[in-house]
Amino acid sequence: MKHKNGVYTEVVAIQNGEKVHLKPSAEIKTAMNIADNLSKSISGKEAVITAIFDGKHMVGSKHYEGDAFDMRIYIYTDNQLKNLLSNLKNNLGSDYDIIHEPSHIHIEYDPK
Repeated sequence: MKHKNGVYTEVVAIQNGEKVHLKPSAEIKTAMNIADNLSKSISGKEAVITAIFDGKHMVGSKHYEGDAFDMRIYIYTDNQLKNLLSNLKNNLGSDYDIIHEPSHIHIEYDPK
């Protein structure tokens, strides 16, 4: 798995006047590893993480909690991308939302 230059993999935030170190949740780390393994098996290429804590996201985004990440899509053919999206949904299950955006795949841990 690769990370785009500048991706924040950990941040320090102030909550209630105290410094808090925020890291991706265990569920998101697992999802990133699954995405990377699927990417390698489908395309022979490592997944490229383009955002975790960084970037501009909606208010209340799971990115700011460490429960979401984005991954690059332009490295895949249309067929590979379709296969990757299908396999991500099957492998991650209903506790994850997998959203195909125009420029990336957004994956978030969001149990219902």
